[in-house]
Amino acid sequence: LALLFGVSAGYVGGRLDDAVFFVMWVIYSIPTLLLLVALVMVLGKGPLQVCVALGLTSWVGFCRVTRGETLKLRELDYVHAARVLGVAEPRIIVTHVLPNLSHLVVITFVLTFSGLVLSEAILAWLGLGIDGSWGQMIDQARDELARDPVIAWNLLAAASAPFGLILAVNLLGDALRDVLDPRTGRERVWGRAVRRACP
Repeated sequence: LALLFGVSAGYVGGRLDDAVFFVMWVIYSIPTLLLLVALVMVLGKGPLQVCVALGLTSWVGFCRVTRGETLKLRELDYVHAARVLGVAEPRIIVTHVLPNLSHLVVITFVLTFSGLVLSEAILAWLGLGIDGSWGQMIDQARDELARDPVIAWNLLAAASAPFGLILAVNLLGDALRDVLDPRTGRERVWGRAVRRACP
């Protein structure tokens, strides 16, 4: 959703940009957690419904980023040159705009992922999430702290699992960003060329 609406609004502009901007700010003005709870109540409890609700509430921030970046990219010289040479607009978007947004997709996915894991844990803690999820485990393990010999291992295990997942996704996203970013990719190529030329 974010790529579709953000790139379309940034590249085409005009009334499409106004319409996308209006939808973005309407969704942005509603508190995310309340909108998420309302969507889960309407769609129902289940893995697919929770994923759809999380997707519908989390695309707005990245849409703003892609719109702004596309506004910048469409004014660059190589995009103007492709347009003058008669390249079709969809081909310009696929060839020149989307590859320059790929590193932003990775960065935003990594930053959004931790928030989505936390949102799902909050939903499960409220009794609206997926059965057997980490949020539900944390909620059930909280009761064990009231015992006389305090049992904390299940709370530590349930809290450590999301931490490990988010850490792994952050490390993977950092490595992918270095590979996909056109600027760092060029710097690596130039660095290798200089090392070969000047041993």
